[in-house]
Amino acid sequence: MKMNSPGRILGIDYGTKRVGIAVSDPMQIIAQGISTLPNDGTLLKRIGDIISQMSVKEVVIGKPLKLDGKSGESADAVSNFAQRLRNTFHLKVIEWDERFTSTIAHRTQVELGIKKKARRNKENIDKLASQIILQSYLDSPRNS
Repeated sequence: MKMNSPGRILGIDYGTKRVGIAVSDPMQIIAQGISTLPNDGTLLKRIGDIISQMSVKEVVIGKPLKLDGKSGESADAVSNFAQRLRNTFHLKVIEWDERFTSTIAHRTQVELGIKKKARRNKENIDKLASQIILQSYLDSPRNS
């Protein structure tokens, strides 16, 4: 695996109501879910605060492609938000295939023995999904 440059990478699971946030370690090896933010008028500012506080160098946002690999309405919304991130923060923003991450997040909670009531908390799912998206990116062979 070739690292682009040292520094943290931000992972985002974008949704119309909530946005899961994860961040990598500075060596870009491990992803950690850190927050779920409301998708409201404060979202860009809050993401900007995280980018500044964590010295983020790059952003990976999950793109929910259809099973056939084509974009749909949700993927288009992600692409629009990714462009807003690029324009606002002037960082590299990668749109990463996130098919099945919410399902994987739910199954992971079951396997970890997390109680059913806690598994219903969609904020936990969004945060874990952002971590899975980012970890998938970190584990991939990327050469840029």
